[in-house]
Amino acid sequence: MATLLRADPGLQEVRSRHTLLVADGVEQGRRGTASWIERELAHGAKVFYKGWLPGGQRPDQHWLAGPAGPRGARDALASGQMEFLDLPTVVERTGATAEGVTALFRDEVARAVADAWPTVAFTQESPGLPLADEAVLAAYTEWEGGFDVLADEGPVRTLCQLSVPDEDEAAVWETVAVHHRDLVDDVWSASAGYGRWRPRGDLDAHVARRFGAAVHGALRAARALATGPDLHLDLSAVDFMDVACADILMLAARSAPEGQHVVLHGGSRFLRRLFDAVGRPASVRESEDGP
Repeated sequence: MATLLRADPGLQEVRSRHTLLVADGVEQGRRGTASWIERELAHGAKVFYKGWLPGGQRPDQHWLAGPAGPRGARDALASGQMEFLDLPTVVERTGATAEGVTALFRDEVARAVADAWPTVAFTQESPGLPLADEAVLAAYTEWEGGFDVLADEGPVRTLCQLSVPDEDEAAVWETVAVHHRDLVDDVWSASAGYGRWRPRGDLDAHVARRFGAAVHGALRAARALATGPDLHLDLSAVDFMDVACADILMLAARSAPEGQHVVLHGGSRFLRRLFDAVGRPASVRESEDGP
C-alpha cells in the first residue's frame, strides 16, 4: 500500500475508473497492484488480470498467488473470482488492434454481468509495446479510451500498470501522456475533473520527465475538447515543485500551438515566483479567481 499512500493518502478510499500506476521497480509495482486487487476482491468485484507468464507456468504460480500477492488471490483464482490471461494470448486473440482489445474486454464484462458479479475490475501488466510508430500509438490510445467507454456503460474499473525499467522511453512518455487524467507515480499523482487538470504531491527532478509527459497529454487533450483549447491547471494540491518541473511546465506552455494557453488556478505565491524565475511565457495566464 505504500506506493499509493505516498502519492495521495486519500487514494485508498477512492475507486477510480481508469488509473495508471507507474513503478520504478518490480516491488514498488507489485505493492501498488496487490493493494488495488485486494480492495477490489474485498468489494466483491470480478477481477480480470492480464500479465506475463513464463513458459510452462500456471496462473497459480504467478507472483499474484504468492506471499507478495494480494490476500485472497490464490483462493480467487481457484474460485473464479479472478481470471488470469497471459499477454501473448491477448495479442494473439486481438491482433493487437483497438477493435480486438475492446471486443475482448467487452466479452469479459458481459460474462461477469451474466454471472451476477456486482462490479468488474481489469488490471494489466506493462504491455511492452513500442509506441514510436504513429499507427501503434493511435491504436493504443483508442483501446485505452475503450476502458473509459466500458466504465460509462457499467460498473467497470481499470488499473493499468507501467513498469518504467521494462519500457522504452517513447512508451513511457506516451503511456503517461494518454493516462494524464488519472495516474499515480510514487510521490505525485494527477486527476482531471470539472474542466481542470490537477497534479498533486511532490514534483521534483526524479519525476520531471514523466510530469512533462503528463503535461503534454493534458495540453493535447484540451485541444480536442469542445471547451478547449486552454488547459486549466489546478495547482492547489501541489506540495512541492522544483526548478526542473517548473521549467518543463513553462517550456510546454511556450511550445503549445498559437491560441492555446495554460490558465493557472490556486497554488502558492512561491510557485508564481518560481515560474517567473525560469521564464513565464505569455501563454501562461492567471485565472480570474487568482492564485
